[in-house]
Amino acid sequence: MRIILLFILTLIIAACSSSTGYNPTVFDYHYDQQRIAAQPIKKVILAPISMGVPVPSYLQKRERKVKRMVKSYLENHGYQVLPNYHFENAWKQTIRSYGNVYDPSTGKIDIKTWQRAMSATGKILRQKTDADAVIFADLFVHKIQHSNSMRHYARWWGVTRKPALKGTGGVPMGFDWTQSINAASLRVSIYDMSLTRVFNSRGGIDTLSAIDLKRSNPAFVRRKTPLKNEDNIEEGIELAFHPFIPMKTYPGNP
Repeated sequence: MRIILLFILTLIIAACSSSTGYNPTVFDYHYDQQRIAAQPIKKVILAPISMGVPVPSYLQKRERKVKRMVKSYLENHGYQVLPNYHFENAWKQTIRSYGNVYDPSTGKIDIKTWQRAMSATGKILRQKTDADAVIFADLFVHKIQHSNSMRHYARWWGVTRKPALKGTGGVPMGFDWTQSINAASLRVSIYDMSLTRVFNSRGGIDTLSAIDLKRSNPAFVRRKTPLKNEDNIEEGIELAFHPFIPMKTYPGNP
């Protein structure tokens, strides 16, 4: 009986540790601590545009929410966030000269145009603001997989998420858990005013697909209300900013 109880306790501990604590999937961040120490960052501009391809239309509302939460997170940790119209005005001025960096017909970013536009935007910001850095906090979509293990967790960039279910009932025994589904994460890039990147990291947020149990053959479908859980968003923000802003329960330390 003692052996059985010990075995059950071990399973419980293993299950708990799989969803909390050390998570080897944390992103391998870039953090130029020496440069930041030499030029401390106190005033920042939170860029209203994305460094990459814009999020799909069904996530645009959630993206605005995420950016508001990022702004609050920075302010709560002592950073002054300057009005983003500074960046908007400078960016509009530069793209009139260089053209739009994103081509919606191809879904691609013109890297050379982006670099020229950013260089010109940075020059204007240095002249017209006293900002110390520009922060890009971009919501983006990518592929992940659930595990074939007993609990079928999905783990990426520091987070552990259970499968989302739509409807009632059980998932069939032969269900293919390893198929790729969409997830959303936060990518944070910080540039000083010379446009040198001093920090870069990512934090997972949540899956964007749920298993529809109402179907005769259950399958993954897009969730109707994606990124509804604010705790998951907050966790993704904390992960993506660590160690620029240290996360108290950072899961990257065994």
